[in-house]
Amino acid sequence: MNQTSGHRIVAWMKSLGHPRSWGRRRIYTSLQARAVSLAVLLALIFGVVFSLASLLSIRNSLQDQVSAQAQRDFSNQVARVQEGLDAAQMEDQQQYQSLITNLASSFQNDGAVNLVGVFMWGSGRTANSVLVPVSTDPTVASLISESMRSAVSGGSCGGVCYQPINLKSQTHDRAPGAVLGTVLNFSALGDLELFAVYSYASQQQSVMQIQLSMLIVIIVLCLLLGIVVWCVMRSVIRPVERVAVAAESVALGQLNARVDVNRHDEIGILQRSFNEMASSLDEKIEELEKVGTFQRRFVSDVSHELRTPVTTIRMASDLLESRKSSFEGSTARTVELLSGQINRFEKMLADLLEISRYDAGYAAVDLVEGDLRETVNSAVIQVGQIAEAKGVPISVLLPQDPVISSFDSRRITRIIRNLLINGIDFAEGKPIEVHMACNRQAVAIAVRDHGTGMAPEQLAHVFDRFWRADASRARTTGGSGLGLAIAMSDARLHGGGIELRSAPDLGTCFLVTLPRDGLHEVPASAQPLRFRGDEELDPVDASGAGIYAGRSVAQADRKDDDRGDV
Repeated sequence: MNQTSGHRIVAWMKSLGHPRSWGRRRIYTSLQARAVSLAVLLALIFGVVFSLASLLSIRNSLQDQVSAQAQRDFSNQVARVQEGLDAAQMEDQQQYQSLITNLASSFQNDGAVNLVGVFMWGSGRTANSVLVPVSTDPTVASLISESMRSAVSGGSCGGVCYQPINLKSQTHDRAPGAVLGTVLNFSALGDLELFAVYSYASQQQSVMQIQLSMLIVIIVLCLLLGIVVWCVMRSVIRPVERVAVAAESVALGQLNARVDVNRHDEIGILQRSFNEMASSLDEKIEELEKVGTFQRRFVSDVSHELRTPVTTIRMASDLLESRKSSFEGSTARTVELLSGQINRFEKMLADLLEISRYDAGYAAVDLVEGDLRETVNSAVIQVGQIAEAKGVPISVLLPQDPVISSFDSRRITRIIRNLLINGIDFAEGKPIEVHMACNRQAVAIAVRDHGTGMAPEQLAHVFDRFWRADASRARTTGGSGLGLAIAMSDARLHGGGIELRSAPDLGTCFLVTLPRDGLHEVPASAQPLRFRGDEELDPVDASGAGIYAGRSVAQADRKDDDRGDV
């Protein structure tokens, strides 16, 4: 394997992430995985608790059973040995020693299968105890504790003494067992102490087998339960996923998206309800589209039809305007007001026609290469009389070198003119500044006033049609209420946009960004001017310096020239 393959494998493993974190994310994001995990966990908990309780009960029962069996076997063998001692007629000690050895061997041979060994020796209470201890297993003597011997020799057990012990077996280091002891009456040489060791290793092996079997059963049941829950949840979730996918398709505009109704339960009700909802939504949207089309056609038709009577009224108004000097004062004022309102009506008709073109999708730009500075100056000149009448000075700072771009001069002029008219309406006699900056990709034009400003909740509606920040405030410049909406549409038609910052009593700043080729959108990193933050009204240039902090745009552009950006 080469080094490149190794890097790919490492990258793939990193993309998978740690299994624990991946499983946690899967459980958090998947109802199916969460249901299966919960079911398996609960089954595992109940299985473990039930197994522990069952194993404890089985172990105690087996222990009581094997203990009782060992005591019965020990009692039977003790009785047989006692009978042998009572019937013995020996003359010397050697014969008695041989008898005791034979009885111990017989005890071992005739005893239970789990009998490990037998140990017999003379009781300490008998002075004539001269017999040699007898053991069928050399290790038995070491398993008898001093306390057990004391209890047997002292007779504190009332017959048979019982003591649990641990044994070493071939399969386990520590196997349970027991030592049983008692005292035999031997009139010839005195009392004898008899001990027998029993092993419970086979019972322990049985318990372990049961434990292993129950563990396997628990695991198999948990897996089966998990598979069953997974299948059940999948039969529920898959139809829901199909409904969700269809809902996303409807949200993306694919109104003909439907789901197959293949069930008769609650999921089937959901499928049918979704299809009915989608059909109803499709019908409503079609109705709304028809209404919107009728409305746009109505606006367009009315605007076109009104042009003829308005033209006639304009001709009559111009005739009256030409003879205004011969009229009385009140009549002359009426003629003047009539002319102003006709001008406003004509502008509103033009704006309505332009909006109808945008709504119908017929608007297009006529790109011509030229100097954008001339277009900005033309817009400023067009609103010069209005600004002078309102007492609002307009200062313009433009780059010293030509800003050659591809643009629609009529639309760009309308953008700047509409922004200036909006600023004049709210400038409250304070100055308005127009700044321009550019680089190789884009041109930015900032229109800043220091008037009343707007609250944050009003900014979202600035470009809405016929919206006013102050409904009680009259439009003193004769605007139609569509100027800013048209300005935004014109900017977007060029592949640019308009940003806005405003604050009460601090003024408003519009920042228009246009691509120099008139087509491609301008990324944020390529904007010549940008707002520093949501709270900053004055934009900054690409270097981060404020354009209203004693540093003109012309200076900023010359610096760009030094870098070769312009």
